[in-house]
Amino acid sequence: MQAHPWLGVLTLFGLRGYGEIPYRGMIVAYEHHMKTDLTGYPKSLRGRDLSIYSKIVAVADGFDAATSRRVYQTVPIQPDQVLKEMWENPRRGYDQTVVKAFINLIGIYPVGTCIILDTYEVALVHSANPDVTHVHRPVVRIVTTPEGGVQHPGFLADLAQKDADGHFPRSIVKVTDPAKYGINVSDYFV
Repeated sequence: MQAHPWLGVLTLFGLRGYGEIPYRGMIVAYEHHMKTDLTGYPKSLRGRDLSIYSKIVAVADGFDAATSRRVYQTVPIQPDQVLKEMWENPRRGYDQTVVKAFINLIGIYPVGTCIILDTYEVALVHSANPDVTHVHRPVVRIVTTPEGGVQHPGFLADLAQKDADGHFPRSIVKVTDPAKYGINVSDYFV
């Protein structure tokens, strides 16, 4: 596992004639498992600043690894918990500016996250709210009735929209596992 940064560099080194792209790629391949303090792997022999590209790939790779099934992790972690850990735990070694930009881009609840609403409906996050003041209120696809009946294709609801009285008709209570409700997330996004 820890050899793959070097293997990536060697592979990209073989791609001669492609201008600047392989060189940046080599740097990213080498640095993407290094933390901002240069710990991680491979070990750095001298102090330096990591490339911004490496910092971006490190955040995306870390998020993907934590939220996916892998050989070393059979149970994925819920996306909102991963983002919280990346943001709140500096020991993880991610650049906080890049983490903040990543959260602003994908939202606190990334697309496909299964959530339970205060109306007892289950929904899948359809898109992040473009208004960062409402990052915790994404556009969702309601996929069950309050009684638990699965709806396909369901319907879209913008959780940032208020009703005539100025209240939010729906709010997120918690993130849940879609398998508990017999929901296959990919059925709603293909």
